[in-house]
This record gives sequence, structure tokens and C-alpha cells, in this order.
Amino acid sequence: MTHRYCFLALALLLGTAAAAQEFTLDHPSVFIARGHDVVVMPSANASMQMESEFGPIWGRSYVSDTGRIHVVTFDGETFRASTPMDGPNSRIVFDPAQRKFVQLLPSIRVELEDYARLDAITALIGATRATAFESLGFAIVDLPETLHPVEAIEMLNSLPEQPKATLRIRAPDIQWR
Repeated sequence: MTHRYCFLALALLLGTAAAAQEFTLDHPSVFIARGHDVVVMPSANASMQMESEFGPIWGRSYVSDTGRIHVVTFDGETFRASTPMDGPNSRIVFDPAQRKFVQLLPSIRVELEDYARLDAITALIGATRATAFESLGFAIVDLPETLHPVEAIEMLNSLPEQPKATLRIRAPDIQWR
């Protein structure tokens, strides 16, 4: 077994153990989705003040009787969202370009130089499925319900090859004319 595959096997074991625990994002994080910055809202009580490519953003997340509440102030406007405490529907981002909260999809986009490694990456993060679009230069990796997309990206960033992985967010509503 080569050194690379030994590392992947070890990472797979560590990733499985980490996935068994509930992932808590205790601070807001800026990630790229659809080619621009989005702010991933925390799953713990937290406040934030940060700079994005669109300007300063202030916000906070806290628990209420009905679920988790997220409040963001951006460009003089205040935006609010309420989510369940846990599960895929609790995972949202604030998209400054759209000026609204958007749900994270339970998958990530991965760009690889060698798509033969896609199976190893899928196994590493315990993905339920991966679809390669080699001619377009990326793959879509469907995550298990218990794995937060941010956690999956962090797992891939720890690999020596560091495949480029980005979040996927729900598409904006189509405005028909």
C-alpha cells in the first residue's frame, strides 16, 4: 500500500469517528459559493463582525423557543432568519450578493486534477454519491445527513493534495416574465 493510500485510510478512520459526533460551527465563516463570498451562519450562539468582498457585515445567532435565530446587518439593512436547531435545514448562509439568507445544500463541489481519486475522496468523507463532470472540471459530492458541508471541506483541506472544494447553496428563485 502506498503512502498516499495509507494516509487516506487513516483519514477515513478519523473522519468516520469525527462524523459520529455532532459538528458545531461556533463562529461565522466566509466561504465561496457560486464564485463569491457567503457567510456560513454558526450552529452555536455567536456574534460576528467581519469584512466580506461586499463590505462590512455584523450579525449574531442565538437560540429561542422556536429554534435558532440569525440576525445580520449589512449595508444599513437588517436581515433575519429562523432555522431548526439541528439537521440539514438548520444550515444556512447569508449571501450578500443576493442580500438574503440561503439554505446550504447537502453536497459540495470538488475540483480535482485526477478524477481517479474521486472514489477515495468519497470514501474519506463518507459521501453517499459522487458525480463527476470531468468536461466541466468538477464533481458534485453528496454528503450524508450528519456531515456539515463546512466539515467536509475542512476534511478535504487537510489532505496533502488539497482538492478545491466549495459550498453549494440553493439556487435563487427564477423570475419568469
